[in-house]
This record gives sequence, C-alpha cells and structure tokens, in this order.
Amino acid sequence: MVVISIIRSVLVGIVMAAVEMRAHKLRSLLSVLGVMLGVASLVAILSLMGGIDKFLNEQMGKWAGLIWYWTSSDIPEEDKVVRSRSPGMRFSDGVYLEQNVDEVEQFYRIIERYGTIYIAGQRNRANLRGIAADVEEDELEHVTVNKGNDLSDDDYERGNRVCLLSWQLEERILKRFNSGNDNNMDSLVGKECVHNGVRFIIKGIFYPKDENFQPWNLRRAIIIPVNTMKKYITGYNPDPGSMQIQVSDAKKVKQQAEIIGEYLKALHRGVEDFEYRTAEWLDELTEMFDNLSLLMGVISVISLVVGGLSIMNVMLSSISERIQEIGVRKALGANNLAIFIQFIGESITLSLTGGIFGVIMGMTPLLFADAIQKSTDGAIIPTILPVHIIYVFAIVVTVGVVFGLYPAVKAAKMNPIDALRYE
Repeated sequence: MVVISIIRSVLVGIVMAAVEMRAHKLRSLLSVLGVMLGVASLVAILSLMGGIDKFLNEQMGKWAGLIWYWTSSDIPEEDKVVRSRSPGMRFSDGVYLEQNVDEVEQFYRIIERYGTIYIAGQRNRANLRGIAADVEEDELEHVTVNKGNDLSDDDYERGNRVCLLSWQLEERILKRFNSGNDNNMDSLVGKECVHNGVRFIIKGIFYPKDENFQPWNLRRAIIIPVNTMKKYITGYNPDPGSMQIQVSDAKKVKQQAEIIGEYLKALHRGVEDFEYRTAEWLDELTEMFDNLSLLMGVISVISLVVGGLSIMNVMLSSISERIQEIGVRKALGANNLAIFIQFIGESITLSLTGGIFGVIMGMTPLLFADAIQKSTDGAIIPTILPVHIIYVFAIVVTVGVVFGLYPAVKAAKMNPIDALRYE
C-alpha cells in the first residue's frame, strides 16, 4: 500500500506540474530555461570530449607502446671523439633488437629519405618511404589505393622498382602539367619517378579513406618496398632515419625503453649517440583534456544551479498560490509524505522538461560533425555516448530533487487547518 501511495503521489505531482506549466507558460519557461541552457552546454561539451576520447582510445593501444629512436644531433665538442667509435644508427640495430630482446615486440622496417624527386619530369621535394610488407597495414591504415594497383608481395620480396604516389603529389603535378599543355593528363599511373638516377614506375595512387582526415606524414610521400630502398638507394644496412619500436608491454613502456636503450648502446660500442621518445605526450594530452572537461563541466553545473534556483523560486510561488489546495488534500486524508512526494514530483518534472530540451539543443555539434572533423584533421568527431545521456539525466533529476526539497518540505509541514483558513 505504501508503494502504491508513493506512485500515486508521484503521478499527481507530474499531472499538477503539467497543469501549472500550461497555466503559467512564461513563468514555467523562465524556470526551466536555466536548466535547459546548463544541460545544453554540458551535452555539447560531452559530445566534443566524447569524440576526443573515442579517437584517443582507438589510437592509444597502438601509440602508447611505440618508441622512436633517432641519432642525436647535439653532441658536445669533447664527446665527438668518443662518438667516432660508434657505427651510428643502423637498420641492423632494429633487426637485432627484434630478434634478441624480449622487450621488443616489433621493429617497423621503414627507411626514410627526403629530397628532390622528379615525378613525370616535374621536380619536387618529397618524402621517399621504404616500407616492408608486414608494416604496410599500420603505415597505410588511413589511406587506400584508388588509382592503379597496390604493391604486391612479389614487389616487396624482390625489391621491384615500383612505387605508390600520394594524392597530393599527383594533384600538384597534374595541375602544373595541365596548365601548360593542351592535352590534359588525368593520372600519373604508369609514369616514372626518378631519385638520384634511379627510376621507379608509379604503380598506384593512394588517397585518404576519410577526406576529413588526411595523414600529414603521407601527404607528400612516395611509398616503395624497403628492399627496393636498400637495393637501389641506401645500401643494405643504412641509417633508417629513425627507428620505430613496438614494446611487448605498453604499460611498462618507460622501463622497457630504458632497457632497449642499453642494448642499443652496447651495439654502438658503449656510445649513447641516440635519443628516444615514448608516447608520454599521450598522458599529457589526456590529462589536458580531462582538465578541460572538468572546467567546462563546472561551468555547466553553475548554469544548472542557476536553473535549479529558478525552479525553487517557481515552486515556492506555486505553494503560496495553492495553500488551500494543500489544506483540502490533507483534510481528505493525504499525509505529509504524499504532499512531499507530490511537490518533489513537480520539481523533477520541471527539471526533466528543461533537461530534455537541453539535450536536444546540446546535440547541435552533431549537425556540424563533418566540419568539426575536417577542421581538427580527424581528431574530433562529435560523439554522444549512451553513458553521457545517463549522466546528464542523473544530474537533472538530482537538480530537481535538491532544489525541490525545501518547497516540498514546506508544503508537507503545513497545518491543514491554517491552510484551509488561508485567503
């Protein structure tokens, strides 16, 4: 019976809230406006932060366990003699580490050279990247070959003189070529790239899978098999430019980076002529966004508090106008709990009304998702997670309860005789 009585009181509160809102439209609008704006700002912030969080979570596993090693360029004069003992960074270093060090999960077989390359007779500055077949999926995960063909297993194994050209290089060269010729060329597939006298046939053109996310490191890149790079450009054991090492345990990346560094130092005859960087910046980035989320959340909560005060004010005004109604209900047998629940129900209904419209308003960033994604180079794709909606409505209900508490208690404690005599 108690449960039924509570449910009945809640329903009465909801109905009365609807009646009051219909009878006093402007007052009700002003009362829910604060909640609506607070919820709208909170949802908008959560949608942006949700997009960032999704992006970081997708990339965290891959990035967190990566270490970049490269040759140190800032060597004091007194250390240059010592450094001469070291053979320097070599491709074989990465192979050795992968095969002999437990902390190394994978050595990314990539060799980079940046310089002048002639593409279809046009002079360009480009990044020549030699990659192995086993890293192609990771290296080219955000692009796909839309013109021509991809590199084959035979190309990788034999080191054939073929290459893939980036969409940006092709667009630039075609624009330059077609501006001075009557016969327009629509593709560079089958044309030649020349680097230091070595000729490569362009086998395909790769484009971003998502036009709103164009990988910066591939915009001016030419991809060739790593065996081709070693066979015709660099020799079989060159300085790779930098080494990317995937550790076996991303949670211990700092400790494992130091251990790998000791092995690398031993390969360099005791000379530490290299530097390395782990993905520590991810932790800093995550912390920065967490702090930003907290700040924006505080601002939204302040807006919600203002909205809650408006609801409290409306509820107190409503009680003043309905004192005789409360007296009649008590005279007919309604106890203090029923009156209390009724007014708490009204407060929550007002708060939820503002919350629902606030959620709708706060989803505005979703309408501009493509523009936001493009302007942030794919790092932010506005996303509303289900947990965010639960979180928002939990806050809204809490606002309704907290700011409806005092008016509800005041109504519940009214003396029915005094209430009936009130004019």
